[in-house]
Amino acid sequence: MSDAIIRPLYAVAPQAHHIPLYAATLHSAVARNDAAELDSLICQAEAYLEKYGDLPTLIEQLKTEIAKLER
Repeated sequence: MSDAIIRPLYAVAPQAHHIPLYAATLHSAVARNDAAELDSLICQAEAYLEKYGDLPTLIEQLKTEIAKLER
């Protein structure tokens, strides 16, 4: 097996987030009517998308590459 196949996805250092962008975080901020936190979460999400792009498309590209390697 090549190194590319067994190398973990977390080999790249994760980016620090002071508040994880999970659904629970978003729902909690909405439930508290915390406009400042919601604004902060929007800024974080936009920065993430600007840096990493369209995650669903990247996932599909990864699946395609994995399928090629497994042939």
